[in-house]
Amino acid sequence: MTVIPRTPPTVRGLPIVGNMLDLMATPGMRAFLTRAYQQHGPVYQMRVLNTVMTVLAGPEANTFVMKEGHKVMRSEEAWRPNDLELGAQRSMISLDGEQHRLYRRAESRAYSRSHFAANVRPALKVAAEDLTAFQAGADFPVTAFCKSVITKQLARIVVGGTARPYLDDLLKFIQTALMVTVNKQLPRLVLHNPAYQQSKARVLRMVENLIAEHRAHTPEGTGRSPDLLDDVLADAKIHPELWGERDLRLAGLSAFIAGMDTAANSLAFVLYRLHKHPEYLPDIRAEVNAAFRHGTPSAEQLAQCKHLLHFVMETMRLHPIAPAMNRTLTQDIEFGGYHLKAGTNLIIGTTVSHGLERFYRDPETFDPTRFAAPRSEHRQPGAYVPFGVGAHTCAGSGMAEGLIMLNAAAILHTLDRTLPAMYTLKETARPTPSPDTKLVLKVGQVRHAAASLLA
Repeated sequence: MTVIPRTPPTVRGLPIVGNMLDLMATPGMRAFLTRAYQQHGPVYQMRVLNTVMTVLAGPEANTFVMKEGHKVMRSEEAWRPNDLELGAQRSMISLDGEQHRLYRRAESRAYSRSHFAANVRPALKVAAEDLTAFQAGADFPVTAFCKSVITKQLARIVVGGTARPYLDDLLKFIQTALMVTVNKQLPRLVLHNPAYQQSKARVLRMVENLIAEHRAHTPEGTGRSPDLLDDVLADAKIHPELWGERDLRLAGLSAFIAGMDTAANSLAFVLYRLHKHPEYLPDIRAEVNAAFRHGTPSAEQLAQCKHLLHFVMETMRLHPIAPAMNRTLTQDIEFGGYHLKAGTNLIIGTTVSHGLERFYRDPETFDPTRFAAPRSEHRQPGAYVPFGVGAHTCAGSGMAEGLIMLNAAAILHTLDRTLPAMYTLKETARPTPSPDTKLVLKVGQVRHAAASLLA
């Protein structure tokens, strides 16, 4: 009779802090989880201060989550505290099962690739507005620019709102809430800070006003195209038991949250890599200039910029914004030769696959050509999962990829920039991985006026 061990191996760490410094160090969580996977296999434990975490990692974990995750895992423990702090009872990310499917169906159209395609010009108008300010010799603060432009684009095209007057409040409110309730990076005491409370109140009032405007001026009455708020307001009439007023408010707020620390941070890493690896710029810039030759490109024309697409994909392979997922077991399972009990909080190391030689040749080397035929290394099952796996795969992946491509192309077409020779990438996670604020490019020359993006 085979005895199944009940305790997975533990990754060695330092006294007191455990593996906390490993998780914080550049190149970040993905690389640490990959090293631990290579040493211990697909299930192991790590410790951060006094908290022991069980990790399921690698392609084995991804396959298990895709096939069995919806039966034996849930997101409530990880994300409900954030819902409550954001003033709601539930959200798409904290729900599972049928309720999750209903929320996802109501919200996904406004984050889809097709919705991006229909709104390329409004999104590009935001980028042009922000790029106009940069002249030769100016500093280009990468992370600040990316957070600003993508948050404003999503506000405009997903809920018909404006983030510009509220950007500082949004950053303070959303990032602080996530770092307290999800990442546990900050103590709950900071939620009582008067400046935080003021930002929270302003943002929630702004979303309430947006909802009121949508109720008063419907697509049927105005002829405008429906957006996210119209979709969830319509669904609330069909499923009133699922949508309280505060849940509707959080759905609207999600448009501002969606790209602030995800697509924006991915774009920041892309801009860093573009200047770290200038050998790829001539081919990328040639296809970008061709796309803008006759003014605003279509989503289809952007998608044909294969050099840029592969560059973005390689950046997201090495710098995934969501390197892992948090879940809680709802029943006992056996995985990787270990017995794990119901109630165990898990970290699913989804992007460990990105660093494995079984999928990628020289996996830690930056090489966008690995995505082109005939190599197409990412097409192996489970090899490339920058947007998560299973029932909670990112609903906005099409929108995110579109905005990253659009903004990278607009910046390349408009400005020449240089990376300071002394800069060394340092990743931070506040709350998701990002280049640090010291990543500041220098504008060399203006290649094309920002207004030409809309010609």
